[in-house]
Parts: sequence; C-alpha cells; structure tokens
Amino acid sequence: MSGATISVIVAIVGVGGTLASAVITQVLAQRAELRRLEREERIRLGEQRASEDQRKIDQLRNCYVQLNAHDRHYRDAMLAYAYALKSGSAEAEAAEVSSARRAQRDIRAEAQLVASDAVLEIEGRVNAQLTIAYRRLMEATAESDSSTRQARLDQVIDLLDSITPQQGHVRAPMRLEVRATQELPDWYNPEIGLAPHQLADY
Repeated sequence: MSGATISVIVAIVGVGGTLASAVITQVLAQRAELRRLEREERIRLGEQRASEDQRKIDQLRNCYVQLNAHDRHYRDAMLAYAYALKSGSAEAEAAEVSSARRAQRDIRAEAQLVASDAVLEIEGRVNAQLTIAYRRLMEATAESDSSTRQARLDQVIDLLDSITPQQGHVRAPMRLEVRATQELPDWYNPEIGLAPHQLADY
C-alpha cells in the first residue's frame, strides 16, 4: 500500500473520528439536557403537589376551626339558656340559641363536603346529642309546671355537660388531619358517644 493511500485512509479515519466525536458529544449533551429537564419537571410537579396538599390542608383547617367553634358555641348557648330558664326570664339567651343553631347547621353543611368520614362520623354523634338537647330544651321551655320544668332543665344541663369531653374526641382526629399532631392521643376513643338506646333516655 502506497504512502498516499495510507495518508488518505488516515485522513478519512481522522475526519470520521472528529465527526463521530462531535455526534457523540451532541448526543451526550442532549441526554444530559433531557435528564436536567426531567429533573426540573419532577421538582415542579412535586412542588405543585405540595402546594395543592397545603391548600387542601388549609381549607380543611378552616373548616374544622369553624365546625369546632360553632359546635361549642351552640352547646354553650343552650347551656346558658337552660340556666337562665331556671332563674327566670331568658329572652336574650333564647335568641342566641336560635342564632347559634342556624350558624352550626350552616357550617355542618359545608363540613359534609370537606371533612373526612372519620371526623363526620364522630362529630355526627355529638351533633345528635346537641339535637336531642335542643329538643329537650324546647320541651322544658313549653312546660307549664315549674317543678317538672326544673327537672327537665336539669336533664338538659346534664346532657350538655356530658358533650364537652366528647367534643375533645372530635378535635383529636381533626388535629391529626391538619397535621397539628403526629398521632392520636392515648385517651382518644372513636366510639365515644351515647348509644341510641341511651340517647332515648334523655
């Protein structure tokens, strides 16, 4: 093989190597860019999910704060009304009970679209007792016999007093769901609340 031929072959190989090197470099650069874009997309999606999760938690927290506050206010308003009835006139307290009842009903309607099944179930038990307390309170209000009225009001007060610790059991899963705590407290009992036959006794 002549020197000229060898020179041509070397030149071709050199040019081919240079071209191949450029192509390989470009392919590697494209792959690196693709990995970078994929990494950025994963980060963006992760941040988007985190933002959406936080938005849902904020919405849930607001709902639970309102639900907890209105349940407590409704109970407290009925208790104040019951004590006022035992003492005599209670027009202002009666109006407050009506207002608290409407507000509690409205926030419960919102909670039924947002709250978890676990919270709705246990809060529903408390609400059932609040409803019974309200009915018994209205019956006591209509009672003409003073001693019978006093006895009925005492029953209502006992029922309303029993609701307070149960409201704590409603707050426990709420706090867990909005990440205010990492676990349910040892005293939490998802079955808290009176059984239907017990409710009928009030």
